Amino acid sequence: MFGVRTMPKRLLICMLLLQPLCGLYASQAPLNPTEAARLLQQASFGPTLSDIQATSQMTAEQWIDWQLRLPATTHADKINTLPEQKTPVPLSRLETWWRIALTAPDQLRQRVAFALSEILVVSDQGNGINNRVIALANYYDLLLAHSFGNYRDLMQQVTLSPVMGIYLSHLGNQKADVQNNIRPDENYARELMQLFTIGLYQLNPDGSKKLDDADNPIPTYDQQAIEGFARVFTGWTSAGTSNFLKPKADYLKPMIPFAAYHEPGEKHLLNGVVLPAGQTPQQDLTQALDLLFAQPSLPPFISKQLIQKLVTSNPSPAYVARVAQVFSDNGDGVRGDLAAVVKAILLDEEARSGFSGVARPFGKIREPLLKTAHSWRVTQSASPSGHIYLRTLADSHNQAPLQSPSVFNFFRPDFSPSTSLQQAGLVAPELQLLTASNALNMQNHLYTQTVGSIEGLVANPTQYQMLARFSPFADVLQRQGLNTLLDQYSLLAFGGAMPAELRLLLSDLAAGLGSIAPAQKAAYLWYFILISPQYAVQQ
Repeated sequence: MFGVRTMPKRLLICMLLLQPLCGLYASQAPLNPTEAARLLQQASFGPTLSDIQATSQMTAEQWIDWQLRLPATTHADKINTLPEQKTPVPLSRLETWWRIALTAPDQLRQRVAFALSEILVVSDQGNGINNRVIALANYYDLLLAHSFGNYRDLMQQVTLSPVMGIYLSHLGNQKADVQNNIRPDENYARELMQLFTIGLYQLNPDGSKKLDDADNPIPTYDQQAIEGFARVFTGWTSAGTSNFLKPKADYLKPMIPFAAYHEPGEKHLLNGVVLPAGQTPQQDLTQALDLLFAQPSLPPFISKQLIQKLVTSNPSPAYVARVAQVFSDNGDGVRGDLAAVVKAILLDEEARSGFSGVARPFGKIREPLLKTAHSWRVTQSASPSGHIYLRTLADSHNQAPLQSPSVFNFFRPDFSPSTSLQQAGLVAPELQLLTASNALNMQNHLYTQTVGSIEGLVANPTQYQMLARFSPFADVLQRQGLNTLLDQYSLLAFGGAMPAELRLLLSDLAAGLGSIAPAQKAAYLWYFILISPQYAVQQ
C-alpha cells in the first residue's frame, strides 16, 4: 500500500480508524495465480498464462500502479491500408483495435478506454463519418489519453471533438434566428446530461435515486436546462476555417468558436444557475461544463457505470458509494481523478473477494468482444498474413468498437431482461446484445476460431484466417494429463474456480473424444468452456 508519509489523509484515517467500513483491499502479499487471474479478467482483455505469471510477482496495487505508468498505445498512428485498398477503410480501424487489444502492454488503459467508449459514445453508423477512419481512431485515442486523467478535462475534449460535434450535431450549431427558422440544436445538450454526466434522475452517493416527498425520483434537468445548454453550444465549428457557414472540415483538431454565431443572451441551466448575457463562447462553455462537473449526481453516475463495465453489473450501494467518494475527492482534494477511481474500483474488497459475505449476485455477463479477445489472447491467435481482417465479426458479436446503433450504446446500464431480475432489482446490461440469431452465430464463430482453426492442423489456411496455437496445451495434456490441463483452463477462464459440474462434464467429454490429436482435444475442451453458461459470467 501507500507509505504512511505519502498516503492521502482520507485513506490513512479510513484505514486506521474505520477499516471495517473502508472496503479497501489492503493485502501486502504478492497475488497468487488465482488472484492474479481474477484481477486480469477485470482489468485487461483477458488473462494469459504469461500475464498471470508476471502479475503473480506483484500485489494488486503494484500491478495497477505499473499499468497506470505505462504510456498509451495509440490507434490513429498505427492504422494501415489493408490489401487491395488505396486508403484506410473501416476495417483498417477495427484491425488496429484488435491488434492493440490483443498485444498492447497497457492492458488496463485499453480496457478502461473501451469502457469509456461505451459511455461517451461516438459511432460510425449512419451519420456520415463511417469512412473518417483516422478521425474515429483519433477520438478513441482521446479516450485513451484521458483514461487516467481528470473527467472534467475529458468532458471538455469530448465536447470540442469534431467527431462528437458531427455525431451529435453541435458542430455548426447556431444562435437563434427566428426569421430564418433557426434554433439551437438540442441534441448534444440533452445527451451530455443524460448519458455523459448526471443521468435522468438525481442520485444519492451510493447510486440510488433521490426521492421527493411523494417517493418519486427527482429529475436532474428539465426542458429549460436543455434549451439553455443548447444555447451554450452554439458558435463552434471546424478548426482552421474562416467561414462559419462554409467551414473547411477538420476532423482531428478541437472545434473553434465564432462569436458572431454564438447565442448572446442569458442561458438558464441547472438549479437556478443563469449564465449572463454577453459572454464569449469560451466563457459559456467553461462555466456550463464546470456546473455539470460539480453536480453531486455525477460521481455515482459515472462510477457505477465503470464498476459495471469492469467488475460487476450489480455493485452493492456501499461499493458505489466508496468509489463515488474517490471520484468526488481522491484524497488530495481533487475531483474527477480517473486514475484514482479506476484504482478504487479494482482494489475494493468487494471486487477482490467477489462479494464474499454479501447477499448479492456478483459478476457481469461477458461482452462478445471480450470473449473473442480473451480466447485469441490465450491461444496467441494470428493469421498467416499478420492481418486481423474479419468482415462479418459484427454479425456474430452484435457489436464492434465505435459501431453502436445509437448514442445509447449497444446496451444500457439499467437493462434487465426478465421479470424475475426486475423484481429483484437486478440488471444484466450485456444481455441486451443477445438475440437468437447472434447467439447461434457467436457459437459458430467460437467453434471456427478454436476447433476449426488449430495452427498446424489446417491444411490450407486462408491468408486472413486466425490460427490458434493449441500446441502448448496439447503438450500439457500429453505430458501432465487431463487434470493439469483443466487446472490451466480453470485458471484462465474462472480464476481457478471452475465449477465442479463443468469440470466433470469436460472430463466426460475428453473421454468421449477418443484418439483424436491432442491439440484437437485441447481445442474442443476450450471451445466448450467458451460456450458454457458458467463462462458467460465474468466473476
